[in-house]
Amino acid sequence: MKTRHLVLFVMLAGLIAIMACQTKEVTSAKVYIQQDNWEKAIEQLEMAVKMYPNDPEAHYLLGEGYANKGEWEKMNDMFEKSLAIAPTFATEIKNTREKNWVSTFNSGVARINGNDLDGAQKQFLTCIIINPKRVEAYRNLAIVYTQKSQVAEAVQTYEKAIALDPANLELVHALAGLHFEAKEYQKVVDLEKAALEKNPNDPDAIANIALAYDLLGEKELARDTYVKALEKNPNDKDLLFNLARLYYLNEDYANAIETFNKVIALSPDDFDSNVNVGNAYLSMADAMRKKLVDKENDNQTVSAEEKDGLKEMYGKAIPYLEKALTIKDTDPNLWNNLGVAYVQAGNTDKGTECFKKSEELSNK
Repeated sequence: MKTRHLVLFVMLAGLIAIMACQTKEVTSAKVYIQQDNWEKAIEQLEMAVKMYPNDPEAHYLLGEGYANKGEWEKMNDMFEKSLAIAPTFATEIKNTREKNWVSTFNSGVARINGNDLDGAQKQFLTCIIINPKRVEAYRNLAIVYTQKSQVAEAVQTYEKAIALDPANLELVHALAGLHFEAKEYQKVVDLEKAALEKNPNDPDAIANIALAYDLLGEKELARDTYVKALEKNPNDKDLLFNLARLYYLNEDYANAIETFNKVIALSPDDFDSNVNVGNAYLSMADAMRKKLVDKENDNQTVSAEEKDGLKEMYGKAIPYLEKALTIKDTDPNLWNNLGVAYVQAGNTDKGTECFKKSEELSNK
């Protein structure tokens, strides 16, 4: 009999222990939560966490209450305390953060689309409070700052995003773009060189480094950067175009024409490449024409071969400008340039037609 009494006592003690796992404050709070009365639930839970600081459920539920009220710092504090005591509610905490983060993020996107940049900024800042480890909110916040011309804030936000996701080259290139706008070209070089350590063949990083070198006055470094990249990617249209553009801007028209023609060979309908080859031939022809005029002014004879060579040079621009106009025919400057090429090549009638078309478009 004594043994049976002892067993009964142990069973009763276990029942008492089970009942004691949930405090009356937590029990009351759950009732209020079922009634959607979060104010009363929070009152009970705030008492619970003071009276029972090692209760993970009380802290978790109080975090839920603060989340319901949008008090995100308090939510995070309670969630972290609950997890520090025990991981019992880790899944629930993760789900609550995710639910509120997604809702707030989507609200921020909607505000961007509605051109409410201040509202979008507030939503993305809230996202960062809810979950400071998700990079998407930093990225969109940086975009908002950029659109608001708050460049310093945008730079800082991109830097935080990159610290969270160093392999995200989209973020790196966006930050490089801001440094370009600020004329901080060495920062572009340093930033994109770090990007190349992660992806040695990234064409955007290479292009940005080359352009930064160009703007720093390091023409040879810029050219060499493109050339080395093209050794690995000889048919990369973007790299070819940027190298050709570099040649063009430096008035190295022969190399520009050769390189733009490589782009055209890969993509015959590339509008910009056709325009640039045509304009490069015009620039070369204009330079040749100036020399011949200077020669005449110096009482020297200009030979027939030289005159024919000049016409031929202007004529080389025509097929490229014509091709560009079959792709897009609404640019009055392009019609004007074609008119110049025709006239200087000896076809005045077609040149006049082009000038007329250019004037019509300019007056629209």
